[in-house]
Amino acid sequence: MYILNVLVLLVFLFASPAWAGSAAEAEKLIDAGKYSQAGQMLKDLIKAEPKNPKYHQLLGDAYRREGKLRDAIAEYETAKGLGGENPELLKSMGTTYKWLKEDKKAVDAYNRALKLRPDDREAREDLEDLKLRRGLVLNLMAGGWEADNTTEKYEGMLEYGGFDRTNLNGGYSYSKNAYYSRHKAYANGYYFYDGNSYAKLGVAYKDYNYPTGPTLQPDSNAYDKVPSFEVEVSHWLTPVFRGTLAYEFFRPNFLYDADSHANNHKLSAEAYYLSPIDGLRFKLMYAILRDPDPDKTQIKGRDLNRPIGSPAPSTNIEYQTQSLLGGGVEYSRKKYNAELKYLPNRDLDSSYSWSVLAGFGYDFTDRVAGRLDYVHDKYSSKSFNAGKTANVYLASVFYKVDNRTDLGFGAKHIDLPAGNDETVFLTVKYKLGIGL
Repeated sequence: MYILNVLVLLVFLFASPAWAGSAAEAEKLIDAGKYSQAGQMLKDLIKAEPKNPKYHQLLGDAYRREGKLRDAIAEYETAKGLGGENPELLKSMGTTYKWLKEDKKAVDAYNRALKLRPDDREAREDLEDLKLRRGLVLNLMAGGWEADNTTEKYEGMLEYGGFDRTNLNGGYSYSKNAYYSRHKAYANGYYFYDGNSYAKLGVAYKDYNYPTGPTLQPDSNAYDKVPSFEVEVSHWLTPVFRGTLAYEFFRPNFLYDADSHANNHKLSAEAYYLSPIDGLRFKLMYAILRDPDPDKTQIKGRDLNRPIGSPAPSTNIEYQTQSLLGGGVEYSRKKYNAELKYLPNRDLDSSYSWSVLAGFGYDFTDRVAGRLDYVHDKYSSKSFNAGKTANVYLASVFYKVDNRTDLGFGAKHIDLPAGNDETVFLTVKYKLGIGL
C-alpha cells in the first residue's frame, strides 16, 4: 500500500505540471489568434480530463474568438456546471451573449460577475458600454471617409438597439463628386434571428443633381429621383460557411423626362467561408441587375454634339442585363487584418471593366486603430474613359475617447482621368444613452 501511495503521488507531481503547462500553452495560442490549434489541444485535454472546468472555459474562449458563439456558450455552461461561476467565466459569457445580440442575458452575466467581484473594472465598463449601445447612438460624418471618388460628403445617422436581436438606423446624407451631387434619406431595420444570422429591410430615396457646362452635360439617361426598397437575408449555414442573398427594387425617373420611369431589379449573393487556416477567409460575390422591359424606351434625350440650347432629339435607351462575378480573400490576426477583392463591372453599368479593392487595418492599442484602403478601377471599352484607369488612396485613424465617444479622421487622394483631387474627413460616433 505504501508503494502504491508513492506511485500515485509521483504521478500527481509529474503529471499535473504537464497538464497545467498544456492549458497555459492553449491560452497562449488563443492570445496569438491560433484558435483552431488551441481548440484541438483543449479537446485532447478534455478527453483525458473531461471534468476539468478550466479546459471547457478555455475551449469556450477559443470558440468565441473564432466566431462559433453557440459552441462557446455550450462550453461555458459546461464549465459553470463543473466548477461553478467565476468572474472571468461570467464576463466571457456576457461578451458572447452581446455578440449574439441577446443583450438581456449579457446584462445578467455582467451583473453576476460584478456581484462576485464588485471592483472588476472591466466588467463594469463592459456593462456600461452595453447599456449605452442599446440606447440611441448618433453618427456624424463629414468629408470623404469612404474608399470611392466622392470628394465631399456629409451624413447624420441615428441608431437604436434597445430591443434584443434588433438594430434600427436611419439618416440623411449629401454627397458630391466630379459627375453629380446627391441627397439621400434612408432607414434600415435588422433582426438577428440566430447570432449573426439576420434579416434586413431597407428603404431609401435619392435625389440627383448634375453640373453643366460647355463640355459637361448629364447623359441622356441620367436619373433624377430614385426611390428604392431592399430586403436581405444572411445566414450561417454551418459554423464556417455563411450565405447572403439580397434583392433591391428601385424605380427612378429621368432628368430629361420626369414622367418616364425605369423599373430595375437587382439580385446579389455572397458566399463567405472560414478556412481551416486560422484567420484566413474567402468570399465569392455575384450580382445581376435587370430592367424587366427588354424593349427600347424613348425619352427626350440629349445630343451632346449639338449646340447648347438647340432642340434635342429623342434618344433610344436600351436597358440590358448587367452582372458581375467576383471574389475576395481576408486574413486577420489579433492586431491586424487585410483583405483583397476583385470585382468586374462593380457598378453594374459597364463603366468599369474590372476593379481591385485592397485594405489593411492595424490596432495600435485598445483605443487607437489605423487603416489603409486602395481602389484601382479599369474603365471599360463602353466608357467615355475607355482604356483609362482611376485610383483611390485612403488613410484612416480611429480613436476611442471613452465608452460614449469614438472619433475617426483621415485623408483621401483621388486620381481620375479628368484630374486629381484630395479630401479629408472627420467622423464622430456618440452614444447618447437615451432609451425609448
